[in-house]
Amino acid sequence: MKRVSTIVLAVTVGVLAAVLSAPASAPAAAGTQTVSIFAPRGTGPDCARVLPLPRLVSRPTLLKGAMQALLIGPTRAERARGYGGWFSAKTAGRLRSVRITSGVAFIDFRSFARDIPNASTSCGSALVLAQLDRTAKQFPTVKRAIYSFDGSRHAFYEWLQRGAPEV
Repeated sequence: MKRVSTIVLAVTVGVLAAVLSAPASAPAAAGTQTVSIFAPRGTGPDCARVLPLPRLVSRPTLLKGAMQALLIGPTRAERARGYGGWFSAKTAGRLRSVRITSGVAFIDFRSFARDIPNASTSCGSALVLAQLDRTAKQFPTVKRAIYSFDGSRHAFYEWLQRGAPEV
């Protein structure tokens, strides 16, 4: 009986070691890849502190998938663990287009300004941009990102009470 227990223990340890050594970003299925969205956790003095949360998206449109996932926001379980941010079911589905030109990601949304009006505070706008920028810039082809509402950079950045960046 002792030998059976030892064998069961050895097999369990081996399986556990194999699971723990598997890369976290390994694709779960053909045509998909794990990326990160970024969200704040808890409260604190740094308005732009965001942490990665894994999401599975389709290849080859990783940036598009990551932005779509970000707009959905943290899952119920992640929110229960203290993750938050501006994005939720209210902003889901608001991505209009994504394109990358010479290292610049141009990301256009259907306006969600009415759904998250308090994002125009200095801390609120820092958090919105941190979530968007960290999600976009995780990809090596993206050096910077420019956002717009319904094709207007000015509308997006005016909502955040900031000047629109030059292209």
